[in-house]
Amino acid sequence: MALAATTSDPSPALAQALLSERLERRDLSKPVFNKAKPGPTRYPPWLEGTWRCTATFAGFEFPSKTMSKNALIKEPTIPGFQKLSLAYVPDVGTPEIVYDVRFAKFEGIEGVLEDRAFNLKSIVNAYLGKDAVSSVEYEPTRDANRTTVNIKPGASPNAERIELFANARESETRRTDGTFFASEASRQVTLGYGRDFGTARVVNTDYQHVWTFTPVLSEGGAEEGAEEGAEEGAEEGAEEGVKVNEGAKVNEVKVTLSTAGYVQANDAFRFTAAPNAAGGAPMPSLGGAAGAAFEPAVLYSHTMTLRRV
Repeated sequence: MALAATTSDPSPALAQALLSERLERRDLSKPVFNKAKPGPTRYPPWLEGTWRCTATFAGFEFPSKTMSKNALIKEPTIPGFQKLSLAYVPDVGTPEIVYDVRFAKFEGIEGVLEDRAFNLKSIVNAYLGKDAVSSVEYEPTRDANRTTVNIKPGASPNAERIELFANARESETRRTDGTFFASEASRQVTLGYGRDFGTARVVNTDYQHVWTFTPVLSEGGAEEGAEEGAEEGAEEGAEEGVKVNEGAKVNEVKVTLSTAGYVQANDAFRFTAAPNAAGGAPMPSLGGAAGAAFEPAVLYSHTMTLRRV
């Protein structure tokens, strides 16, 4: 087989189709969360280290067939419409931005993980163009699913603190070229300055990121091999694949980031309301709202190049 799939979340809903297949179809429906907490994503060993990332905005679209585009573009709480409403892409439409990211090993956890504290501080500071982050609280050995980003007072009118909660994760490796796929569905709680004294502004956003990491393999960094397999009643055959050699040092990685932003469940009624034939107020659609709560309201695309520092 050409794909080796792994998942950090045991949810059966996530296992219905491979992540790569859903991404190709642009099927980025909101995962159905379960009570099991997802573990941290284990990244390929060749990603370990510090990288200079050049990120380029590649466009956006409104894919929903049930929610009004005209209504959505007027809604400031859609993920990405305001600065810092997407922690990993704090200002979505920035044409190009450069920052450093790091993947590392953590004591007590097997494999290579994202250094989330380092990365989020680097990303937010780069997008805001200033030393805006006072601290990032993240302890993967204690709780891999919660991150707190503290913004310095006055650095942004949209946030003074961001709470990130990961609700589902999934990962997969494509054997043909070594591409690593990783998805994370999150709820972000952004706390900012309220209009009334002593009252904080709280905005909840739900979204999903899907990254693809494709190593640019130099000579000696990969090997071609044949994987034999046979299904019952079929002839045995070999299928070529590419495997990154153990210990090989990858110095460049091509990355794509697809981001799906969702509306809150209570807002879905408003965005799917149909005109009243009698001329009265628009009537909410219960069936339409149920579907709208899980389909992307907006999709953003970014391309990135990582070069080893």
